[in-house]
Amino acid sequence: MRRFVGPGLGLLLGWVVVLPATAQRSPDAPAFILEEPRPNPVLPAALVPFAIASEVCRRGHTPRVALRVYNVFVQPVASLRLRDRRTVVVLDSVPLGCGRYVALWDGTIAGGTRAASPGIYYLRLSVDDRSTAKKVIITPP
Repeated sequence: MRRFVGPGLGLLLGWVVVLPATAQRSPDAPAFILEEPRPNPVLPAALVPFAIASEVCRRGHTPRVALRVYNVFVQPVASLRLRDRRTVVVLDSVPLGCGRYVALWDGTIAGGTRAASPGIYYLRLSVDDRSTAKKVIITPP
């Protein structure tokens, strides 16, 4: 068994542990996160958690947020709405503060028809001029 002697390793480890999380964050770290829809495959509806980091809202900036469903031909077919709101907020380029949110997709597309089952769709979260996407699979009920 080896034994490390001297303050070097302990000081190094102590220094790493006490660094604030902001100092460790990569400059390329995402300012917003689109989490995996639950459930995925979608049966008949899905909850879509997402978060907008506080650095997006610096200096009083309120980002414009859109969360849309696209088909495999990259055509927008639906916009999601926020869950647990007294008023329905459709996430289609609306101002939204920083924080954690949960959107709801009821499995319908434009015109109120059910999404094709089986089918593949994409969720795209846009915050100001940046975006990210996740694949969603629709299975038969």
